[in-house]
Amino acid sequence: MKLFFLHAQRLLLTLALAIAAQAPTLAHAAKLNFQAVDKNGNAMADVVVYATPIGMPLPATEKTEATIAQSDMQFSPYVTAIRTGSLVKFPNYDKMEHHVKSFSAIKEFEIKTYERGVVPPPVIFDKPGIVIVYCLLHNWMRAYVLVLDTPYFVKTDQSGAAMLDKLPDGNYEIKAWHPNLGSIKPALSQTVKVNDQSVPIKWQFDFVPVPRKSKSAGY
Repeated sequence: MKLFFLHAQRLLLTLALAIAAQAPTLAHAAKLNFQAVDKNGNAMADVVVYATPIGMPLPATEKTEATIAQSDMQFSPYVTAIRTGSLVKFPNYDKMEHHVKSFSAIKEFEIKTYERGVVPPPVIFDKPGIVIVYCLLHNWMRAYVLVLDTPYFVKTDQSGAAMLDKLPDGNYEIKAWHPNLGSIKPALSQTVKVNDQSVPIKWQFDFVPVPRKSKSAGY
């Protein structure tokens, strides 16, 4: 009987070592770098790059919370990417009142006039798609919300660069979207195999971004 237990323990130890040896491969996560430029080769900020796995399930939905503030008579940030089911708060940090409204079919909502320091109840974005948010009192103010089913997304900075981290190895459909594409023009797209040797992806759009409207342009 003692011999039997010793043999069983050795088998369990061997199995555990085998699983441990494979774990880095199974749990391996890669990085993918991006660079976005306009048709003249200049860096583009506010490009949302997102990856949808091919032949692999999406991770379970994680409810998150984002903030789009009214500050200096603008929405900040201008572009927000969130996962479907996430909540978004719209605090007012300006001295003036604001009236937040979306006419988008994906998520139509309205937060009527409210003053500085007020944080209305958050809005839940429960469908994927593009939502444009306006201030009905100040027509130059708008923000873009890209609601995604995938949790793998990132936004380019002022240098046009971005990096997706912790991507499980595999095949992905990678897309790049900018507000100037609106909800009509398709995002740029390509299929990529992600692993340790993945090369950086460069996106070149066929337009120069329209400057964001400001207070002076709104009058």
